[in-house]
Amino acid sequence: MKSSWSSRAVLAALAVFLMAVLATPVLAAGKVTLVSEYGIHTEAWKTEMKSFQEKSGIQLQLTQIPYANYFDQLTLNFTGRLGNYDVPYISSLWYPAFAKAGYITPLNDLVKAINISDIPGIQNYYQNGKLYMVPYMNELGGILYRKDLFEDPKEKAAFKKKYGYELKPPETLKQYRDIAEFFNRPPNLYGVTLMGKRSIFLATHFMNRLWAYGGELLDNQMRPAFNSAVGVKALEEVKEMFKYANPAARNYDFQEALTEFTMGRSAMAELWTTGLLYADDQAKSKVAGKVSFVGFPRPEENLGKKLPMLYISWGFTLAGTAKDKRAAEEWIKYVTSKDAEVRAAVHGNIPARFSALTDPKLQKKFPWLEPFRKAMQNCIPTPMVPLIPEGSALVNQYLVPAVADYMAGVADAKSALDKAADGVTQLMKSGGYYK
Repeated sequence: MKSSWSSRAVLAALAVFLMAVLATPVLAAGKVTLVSEYGIHTEAWKTEMKSFQEKSGIQLQLTQIPYANYFDQLTLNFTGRLGNYDVPYISSLWYPAFAKAGYITPLNDLVKAINISDIPGIQNYYQNGKLYMVPYMNELGGILYRKDLFEDPKEKAAFKKKYGYELKPPETLKQYRDIAEFFNRPPNLYGVTLMGKRSIFLATHFMNRLWAYGGELLDNQMRPAFNSAVGVKALEEVKEMFKYANPAARNYDFQEALTEFTMGRSAMAELWTTGLLYADDQAKSKVAGKVSFVGFPRPEENLGKKLPMLYISWGFTLAGTAKDKRAAEEWIKYVTSKDAEVRAAVHGNIPARFSALTDPKLQKKFPWLEPFRKAMQNCIPTPMVPLIPEGSALVNQYLVPAVADYMAGVADAKSALDKAADGVTQLMKSGGYYK
Protein backbone atom coordinates (compact mmCIF):
# COMPACT_ATOMS: atom_id res chain seq x y z
CA MET A 1 0.00 0.00 0.00
CA LYS A 2 2.82 2.37 0.91
CA SER A 3 4.61 1.51 -2.29
CA SER A 4 1.51 2.29 -4.34
CA TRP A 5 1.10 5.70 -2.68
CA SER A 6 4.76 6.50 -3.25
CA SER A 7 4.49 5.67 -6.94
CA ARG A 8 1.44 7.88 -7.30
CA ALA A 9 3.28 10.75 -5.60
CA VAL A 10 6.25 10.43 -7.92
CA LEU A 11 4.00 10.34 -10.98
CA ALA A 12 2.10 13.38 -9.76
CA ALA A 13 5.33 15.33 -9.20
CA LEU A 14 6.58 14.34 -12.63
CA ALA A 15 3.33 15.49 -14.17
CA VAL A 16 3.59 18.88 -12.46
CA PHE A 17 7.18 19.22 -13.69
CA LEU A 18 6.26 18.35 -17.27
CA MET A 19 3.37 20.79 -17.24
CA ALA A 20 5.70 23.52 -16.03
CA VAL A 21 8.21 22.75 -18.75
CA LEU A 22 5.54 22.71 -21.44
CA ALA A 23 4.11 25.98 -20.17
CA THR A 24 7.51 27.73 -20.49
CA PRO A 25 7.88 29.55 -23.85
CA VAL A 26 10.56 28.03 -26.05
CA LEU A 27 12.31 30.30 -28.55
CA ALA A 28 13.59 28.52 -31.63
CA ALA A 29 17.24 29.40 -32.01
CA GLY A 30 17.01 29.27 -35.80
CA LYS A 31 19.55 28.46 -38.48
CA VAL A 32 20.57 30.61 -41.43
CA THR A 33 22.55 29.49 -44.47
CA LEU A 34 24.73 32.17 -46.04
CA VAL A 35 26.44 32.10 -49.43
CA SER A 36 29.13 34.38 -50.82
CA GLU A 37 32.15 34.62 -53.06
CA TYR A 38 35.74 34.39 -51.88
CA GLY A 39 36.59 38.06 -51.54
CA ILE A 40 38.20 40.59 -49.25
CA HIS A 41 34.96 42.08 -47.93
CA THR A 42 33.48 38.62 -47.30
CA GLU A 43 36.53 37.84 -45.19
CA ALA A 44 35.77 41.03 -43.25
CA TRP A 45 32.13 40.28 -42.40
CA LYS A 46 32.95 36.66 -41.59
CA THR A 47 34.66 37.98 -38.44
CA GLU A 48 31.22 39.00 -37.12
CA MET A 49 29.61 35.56 -37.42
CA LYS A 50 30.81 34.18 -34.11
CA SER A 51 29.66 37.21 -32.14
CA PHE A 52 26.22 37.14 -33.77
CA GLN A 53 25.75 33.45 -33.02
CA GLU A 54 26.71 33.92 -29.38
CA LYS A 55 24.37 36.88 -28.90
CA SER A 56 21.38 35.60 -30.84
CA GLY A 57 21.55 31.84 -30.50
CA ILE A 58 20.97 31.67 -34.26
CA GLN A 59 23.31 29.32 -36.06
CA LEU A 60 25.04 30.46 -39.26
CA GLN A 61 26.39 28.24 -42.00
CA LEU A 62 28.46 29.82 -44.78
CA THR A 63 29.22 28.46 -48.24
CA GLN A 64 31.82 30.32 -50.34
CA ILE A 65 32.18 29.92 -54.09
CA PRO A 66 35.00 31.27 -56.32
CA TYR A 67 33.89 34.50 -57.99
CA ALA A 68 34.28 33.08 -61.50
CA ASN A 69 31.66 30.43 -60.74
CA TYR A 70 29.56 32.23 -58.17
CA PHE A 71 26.86 33.80 -60.35
CA ASP A 72 26.26 30.58 -62.29
CA GLN A 73 26.15 28.41 -59.17
CA LEU A 74 23.77 30.80 -57.44
CA THR A 75 21.52 30.97 -60.50
CA LEU A 76 21.48 27.16 -60.72
CA ASN A 77 20.39 26.98 -57.08
CA PHE A 78 17.60 29.48 -57.74
CA THR A 79 16.30 28.02 -60.99
CA GLY A 80 16.37 24.50 -59.56
CA ARG A 81 14.60 25.76 -56.42
CA LEU A 82 17.14 23.85 -54.36
CA GLY A 83 16.74 26.22 -51.42
CA ASN A 84 20.33 25.72 -50.27
CA TYR A 85 20.85 29.35 -49.27
CA ASP A 86 18.81 31.76 -47.16
CA VAL A 87 20.96 34.90 -47.41
CA PRO A 88 22.96 35.41 -50.62
CA TYR A 89 25.67 38.08 -50.44
CA ILE A 90 25.77 39.41 -53.99
CA SER A 91 26.88 42.13 -56.37
CA SER A 92 24.37 44.93 -56.79
CA LEU A 93 24.45 44.27 -60.54
CA TRP A 94 22.80 40.89 -60.08
CA TYR A 95 19.88 41.70 -57.87
CA PRO A 96 17.42 43.23 -60.44
CA ALA A 97 17.21 40.00 -62.45
CA PHE A 98 16.95 37.91 -59.26
CA ALA A 99 14.20 40.18 -57.95
CA LYS A 100 12.24 40.11 -61.21
CA ALA A 101 12.37 36.30 -61.23
CA GLY A 102 11.23 36.12 -57.61
CA TYR A 103 14.42 34.42 -56.44
CA ILE A 104 14.95 37.06 -53.75
CA THR A 105 12.21 38.62 -51.66
CA PRO A 106 11.67 42.21 -50.43
CA LEU A 107 13.21 43.37 -47.16
CA ASN A 108 10.68 46.06 -46.38
CA ASP A 109 10.28 44.85 -42.78
CA LEU A 110 13.88 45.93 -42.21
CA VAL A 111 13.58 49.47 -43.60
CA LYS A 112 12.99 51.12 -40.22
CA ALA A 113 15.25 48.77 -38.30
CA ILE A 114 18.37 49.44 -40.36
CA ASN A 115 18.19 53.28 -40.72
CA ILE A 116 18.44 53.44 -44.51
CA SER A 117 19.07 57.22 -44.47
CA ASP A 118 22.62 56.44 -43.30
CA ILE A 119 23.40 54.38 -46.42
CA PRO A 120 24.38 56.29 -49.59
CA GLY A 121 23.05 54.77 -52.78
CA ILE A 122 20.25 52.92 -50.99
CA GLN A 123 17.79 54.16 -53.63
CA ASN A 124 19.49 51.82 -56.11
CA TYR A 125 18.13 48.78 -54.28
CA TYR A 126 14.44 49.47 -54.67
CA GLN A 127 12.29 47.88 -57.36
CA ASN A 128 8.64 48.94 -57.58
CA GLY A 129 8.90 50.59 -54.18
CA LYS A 130 10.33 47.51 -52.47
CA LEU A 131 13.81 47.17 -50.96
CA TYR A 132 15.63 44.03 -52.15
CA MET A 133 19.20 44.48 -50.94
CA VAL A 134 21.07 46.08 -48.05
CA PRO A 135 24.54 47.30 -49.11
CA TYR A 136 27.50 46.22 -47.01
CA MET A 137 30.44 47.37 -49.12
CA ASN A 138 30.30 50.61 -51.13
CA GLU A 139 33.01 52.04 -53.35
CA LEU A 140 33.47 54.67 -56.03
CA GLY A 141 35.41 54.90 -59.24
CA GLY A 142 38.08 57.55 -59.00
CA ILE A 143 41.81 58.10 -58.84
CA LEU A 144 44.21 56.27 -56.54
CA TYR A 145 47.37 58.34 -56.25
CA ARG A 146 50.83 58.26 -54.69
CA LYS A 147 51.02 60.77 -51.84
CA ASP A 148 54.80 60.42 -51.67
CA LEU A 149 55.10 61.72 -55.23
CA PHE A 150 52.43 64.40 -54.94
CA GLU A 151 53.94 65.77 -51.71
CA ASP A 152 57.59 65.64 -52.77
CA PRO A 153 58.96 69.25 -52.73
CA LYS A 154 61.09 68.70 -55.85
CA GLU A 155 58.18 67.24 -57.79
CA LYS A 156 55.91 70.06 -56.67
CA ALA A 157 58.40 72.72 -57.75
CA ALA A 158 59.01 71.07 -61.12
CA PHE A 159 55.30 70.69 -61.78
CA LYS A 160 54.49 74.29 -60.95
CA LYS A 161 57.33 75.51 -63.16
CA LYS A 162 56.02 73.49 -66.11
CA TYR A 163 52.23 73.91 -65.71
CA GLY A 164 51.90 77.12 -63.71
CA TYR A 165 49.80 75.78 -60.83
CA GLU A 166 50.23 73.67 -57.71
CA LEU A 167 50.54 69.90 -57.87
CA LYS A 168 47.62 68.37 -55.97
CA PRO A 169 45.13 65.51 -56.41
CA PRO A 170 43.27 66.25 -59.67
CA GLU A 171 39.86 67.89 -59.46
CA THR A 172 39.50 68.70 -63.15
CA LEU A 173 40.07 66.60 -66.23
CA LYS A 174 42.73 69.04 -67.40
CA GLN A 175 44.66 68.63 -64.15
CA TYR A 176 44.33 64.85 -64.49
CA ARG A 177 45.86 64.91 -67.98
CA ASP A 178 48.64 67.32 -66.95
CA ILE A 179 49.62 65.21 -63.93
CA ALA A 180 49.58 61.99 -65.97
CA GLU A 181 51.84 63.63 -68.57
CA PHE A 182 54.18 65.01 -65.89
CA PHE A 183 54.75 61.69 -64.12
CA ASN A 184 54.95 59.59 -67.28
CA ARG A 185 58.58 58.44 -67.18
CA PRO A 186 58.77 55.03 -68.81
CA PRO A 187 59.85 52.36 -68.31
CA ASN A 188 60.10 52.73 -64.52
CA LEU A 189 57.17 55.05 -63.84
CA TYR A 190 53.98 55.73 -65.77
CA GLY A 191 51.64 58.66 -65.38
CA VAL A 192 48.51 56.58 -64.91
CA THR A 193 47.41 52.98 -64.81
CA LEU A 194 44.41 52.13 -67.00
CA MET A 195 42.52 48.97 -67.99
CA GLY A 196 42.47 48.44 -71.76
CA LYS A 197 41.40 44.82 -72.07
CA ARG A 198 38.16 44.31 -73.98
CA SER A 199 35.91 44.08 -70.92
CA ILE A 200 33.58 46.06 -68.72
CA PHE A 201 36.67 47.55 -67.05
CA LEU A 202 37.56 49.36 -70.27
CA ALA A 203 33.98 50.62 -70.54
CA THR A 204 34.22 52.16 -67.06
CA HIS A 205 36.86 54.59 -68.35
CA PHE A 206 34.30 55.81 -70.90
CA MET A 207 31.47 55.97 -68.37
CA ASN A 208 33.62 57.90 -65.87
CA ARG A 209 34.08 60.67 -68.43
CA LEU A 210 30.56 60.52 -69.85
CA TRP A 211 29.09 61.20 -66.40
CA ALA A 212 31.73 63.82 -65.58
CA TYR A 213 30.60 65.78 -68.64
CA GLY A 214 26.97 65.49 -67.55
CA GLY A 215 26.04 62.72 -70.00
CA GLU A 216 24.06 59.56 -69.37
CA LEU A 217 23.70 56.01 -70.67
CA LEU A 218 19.91 56.12 -70.97
CA ASP A 219 17.58 59.12 -70.97
CA ASN A 220 14.36 59.34 -68.97
CA GLN A 221 12.56 57.53 -71.78
CA MET A 222 15.03 54.62 -71.45
CA ARG A 223 16.54 55.39 -74.85
CA PRO A 224 20.33 55.32 -75.42
CA ALA A 225 21.93 58.72 -74.84
CA PHE A 226 25.63 57.85 -74.74
CA ASN A 227 26.21 58.58 -78.45
CA SER A 228 25.78 62.31 -77.83
CA ALA A 229 28.42 65.00 -78.44
CA VAL A 230 29.69 64.65 -74.86
CA GLY A 231 29.77 60.86 -75.34
CA VAL A 232 32.03 61.25 -78.35
CA LYS A 233 34.25 63.66 -76.43
CA ALA A 234 34.41 61.27 -73.47
CA LEU A 235 35.43 58.35 -75.68
CA GLU A 236 38.13 60.38 -77.44
CA GLU A 237 39.56 61.37 -74.06
CA VAL A 238 39.87 57.72 -73.01
CA LYS A 239 42.21 57.13 -75.94
CA GLU A 240 44.13 60.31 -75.13
CA MET A 241 44.85 59.17 -71.56
CA PHE A 242 46.38 55.90 -72.76
CA LYS A 243 49.32 58.00 -74.06
CA TYR A 244 50.45 58.31 -70.45
CA ALA A 245 49.95 54.67 -69.51
CA ASN A 246 52.12 51.60 -69.88
CA PRO A 247 51.67 50.21 -73.43
CA ALA A 248 50.96 46.88 -71.74
CA ALA A 249 47.87 48.47 -70.18
CA ARG A 250 46.03 47.82 -73.43
CA ASN A 251 45.70 44.25 -72.12
CA TYR A 252 45.06 45.03 -68.43
CA ASP A 253 41.97 44.21 -66.47
CA PHE A 254 41.46 45.12 -62.81
CA GLN A 255 43.99 42.69 -61.35
CA GLU A 256 46.85 43.62 -63.67
CA ALA A 257 46.16 47.32 -63.15
CA LEU A 258 46.10 46.91 -59.39
CA THR A 259 49.39 45.00 -59.45
CA GLU A 260 51.11 47.70 -61.48
CA PHE A 261 50.02 50.40 -59.05
CA THR A 262 50.84 48.48 -55.87
CA MET A 263 54.29 47.71 -57.25
CA GLY A 264 54.94 51.45 -57.45
CA ARG A 265 55.09 51.63 -61.23
CA SER A 266 52.57 54.43 -61.72
CA ALA A 267 51.75 57.76 -60.08
CA MET A 268 47.97 57.27 -60.38
CA ALA A 269 45.51 54.51 -61.16
CA GLU A 270 41.99 54.95 -62.52
CA LEU A 271 40.37 52.26 -60.41
CA TRP A 272 37.94 52.15 -57.51
CA THR A 273 38.29 52.45 -53.79
CA THR A 274 38.78 48.78 -52.92
CA GLY A 275 42.17 49.03 -54.59
CA LEU A 276 43.34 51.05 -51.59
CA LEU A 277 42.81 48.09 -49.26
CA TYR A 278 45.34 46.16 -51.34
CA ALA A 279 47.65 49.14 -51.86
CA ASP A 280 47.83 49.65 -48.09
CA ASP A 281 48.74 46.01 -47.40
CA GLN A 282 52.28 46.13 -45.98
CA ALA A 283 52.89 42.48 -46.89
CA LYS A 284 52.01 42.85 -50.58
CA SER A 285 52.36 46.49 -51.61
CA LYS A 286 55.43 48.63 -52.20
CA VAL A 287 53.40 51.81 -51.73
CA ALA A 288 51.66 50.92 -48.45
CA GLY A 289 51.01 54.02 -46.35
CA LYS A 290 51.72 56.27 -49.34
CA VAL A 291 48.39 56.20 -51.17
CA SER A 292 45.11 58.09 -51.13
CA PHE A 293 41.98 58.64 -53.20
CA VAL A 294 40.08 61.36 -54.98
CA GLY A 295 36.72 61.07 -56.75
CA PHE A 296 36.79 61.09 -60.53
CA PRO A 297 37.72 64.54 -61.94
CA ARG A 298 35.33 66.72 -63.96
CA PRO A 299 35.59 69.52 -66.48
CA GLU A 300 36.04 72.80 -64.66
CA GLU A 301 32.55 74.03 -65.52
CA ASN A 302 31.02 71.06 -63.67
CA LEU A 303 32.90 71.47 -60.40
CA GLY A 304 30.48 71.68 -57.50
CA LYS A 305 27.67 69.93 -59.33
CA LYS A 306 26.22 66.69 -57.98
CA LEU A 307 26.81 64.34 -60.89
CA PRO A 308 26.81 60.56 -61.32
CA MET A 309 29.98 58.77 -60.26
CA LEU A 310 30.83 55.11 -60.85
CA TYR A 311 29.52 53.16 -57.88
CA ILE A 312 30.07 49.52 -56.95
CA SER A 313 28.40 47.67 -54.11
CA TRP A 314 27.91 44.23 -52.61
CA GLY A 315 25.28 43.44 -50.05
CA PHE A 316 22.84 41.05 -48.42
CA THR A 317 19.60 39.74 -49.89
CA LEU A 318 16.92 37.35 -48.68
CA ALA A 319 16.16 34.25 -50.76
CA GLY A 320 12.51 33.59 -51.51
CA THR A 321 13.03 30.04 -50.26
CA ALA A 322 14.53 31.12 -46.91
CA LYS A 323 13.32 28.72 -44.23
CA ASP A 324 13.51 31.12 -41.27
CA LYS A 325 13.07 34.65 -42.56
CA ARG A 326 13.00 36.14 -39.06
CA ALA A 327 16.42 34.69 -38.24
CA ALA A 328 17.80 35.70 -41.66
CA GLU A 329 16.63 39.28 -41.20
CA GLU A 330 18.20 39.37 -37.74
CA TRP A 331 21.58 38.53 -39.30
CA ILE A 332 21.20 41.19 -42.00
CA LYS A 333 20.22 43.80 -39.41
CA TYR A 334 23.17 42.88 -37.20
CA VAL A 335 25.95 42.65 -39.79
CA THR A 336 24.96 45.90 -41.56
CA SER A 337 24.78 47.90 -38.33
CA LYS A 338 27.23 50.76 -37.83
CA ASP A 339 29.15 49.07 -35.00
CA ALA A 340 29.51 45.76 -36.85
CA GLU A 341 30.68 47.54 -40.01
CA VAL A 342 33.33 49.47 -38.07
CA ARG A 343 34.65 46.34 -36.36
CA ALA A 344 34.83 44.36 -39.60
CA ALA A 345 36.27 47.13 -41.78
CA VAL A 346 39.78 46.75 -40.37
CA HIS A 347 39.81 43.22 -41.80
CA GLY A 348 39.27 44.47 -45.35
CA ASN A 349 36.07 46.34 -46.12
CA ILE A 350 34.83 49.82 -46.99
CA PRO A 351 31.71 50.38 -44.87
CA ALA A 352 28.44 51.21 -46.58
CA ARG A 353 27.28 53.55 -43.83
CA PHE A 354 28.28 57.22 -43.57
CA SER A 355 28.33 56.87 -39.77
CA ALA A 356 30.89 54.06 -40.02
CA LEU A 357 33.07 56.02 -42.44
CA THR A 358 33.44 58.83 -39.91
CA ASP A 359 34.58 56.57 -37.06
CA PRO A 360 37.81 58.19 -35.71
CA LYS A 361 39.72 54.93 -35.16
CA LEU A 362 38.82 53.67 -38.61
CA GLN A 363 39.84 56.94 -40.26
CA LYS A 364 43.15 56.80 -38.40
CA LYS A 365 43.85 53.35 -39.86
CA PHE A 366 42.59 54.31 -43.34
CA PRO A 367 43.07 58.09 -43.81
CA TRP A 368 41.74 57.84 -47.38
CA LEU A 369 38.26 57.08 -46.01
CA GLU A 370 37.66 60.81 -45.48
CA PRO A 371 38.21 61.87 -49.12
CA PHE A 372 36.18 58.83 -50.16
CA ARG A 373 33.34 59.89 -47.84
CA LYS A 374 33.40 63.42 -49.26
CA ALA A 375 33.28 62.09 -52.81
CA MET A 376 30.39 59.78 -51.93
CA GLN A 377 28.51 62.62 -50.27
CA ASN A 378 28.88 64.92 -53.28
CA CYS A 379 27.90 62.60 -56.11
CA ILE A 380 25.01 60.53 -57.38
CA PRO A 381 26.16 56.92 -56.79
CA THR A 382 25.59 55.28 -60.17
CA PRO A 383 26.17 51.57 -60.89
CA MET A 384 28.34 50.59 -63.84
CA VAL A 385 25.32 48.98 -65.50
CA PRO A 386 21.73 50.24 -65.29
CA LEU A 387 19.89 48.32 -62.58
CA ILE A 388 17.41 46.68 -64.91
CA PRO A 389 17.43 43.03 -66.06
CA GLU A 390 18.91 44.16 -69.41
CA GLY A 391 21.60 46.31 -67.78
CA SER A 392 24.52 43.89 -68.07
CA ALA A 393 23.72 43.11 -71.70
CA LEU A 394 23.52 46.82 -72.50
CA VAL A 395 27.07 47.42 -71.29
CA ASN A 396 28.79 44.12 -72.06
CA GLN A 397 27.22 43.31 -75.43
CA TYR A 398 27.02 46.80 -76.91
CA LEU A 399 29.04 49.43 -75.05
CA VAL A 400 32.19 47.36 -74.45
CA PRO A 401 32.60 46.45 -78.16
CA ALA A 402 32.05 50.10 -79.13
CA VAL A 403 34.82 51.35 -76.84
CA ALA A 404 37.14 48.49 -77.83
CA ASP A 405 36.56 49.04 -81.57
CA TYR A 406 37.36 52.73 -81.26
CA MET A 407 40.50 52.02 -79.22
CA ALA A 408 41.63 49.50 -81.84
CA GLY A 409 41.03 51.95 -84.69
CA VAL A 410 38.27 49.82 -86.23
CA ALA A 411 35.77 52.70 -86.09
CA ASP A 412 35.71 56.39 -85.25
CA ALA A 413 34.15 57.43 -81.94
CA LYS A 414 30.79 58.59 -83.33
CA SER A 415 30.27 55.54 -85.56
CA ALA A 416 31.21 53.13 -82.78
CA LEU A 417 28.78 54.74 -80.32
CA ASP A 418 25.98 55.01 -82.90
CA LYS A 419 26.27 51.30 -83.67
CA ALA A 420 26.08 50.49 -79.97
CA ALA A 421 23.06 52.79 -79.57
CA ASP A 422 21.23 50.97 -82.38
CA GLY A 423 21.82 47.66 -80.62
CA VAL A 424 20.67 49.04 -77.26
CA THR A 425 17.52 50.44 -78.86
CA GLN A 426 16.59 46.97 -80.11
CA LEU A 427 17.45 45.44 -76.73
CA MET A 428 15.22 47.86 -74.87
CA LYS A 429 12.44 47.54 -77.43
CA SER A 430 12.41 43.76 -77.06
CA GLY A 431 12.29 44.26 -73.29
CA GLY A 432 9.03 46.16 -73.60
CA TYR A 433 10.35 49.58 -72.56
CA TYR A 434 8.88 51.44 -75.56
CA LYS A 435 5.25 51.80 -76.45
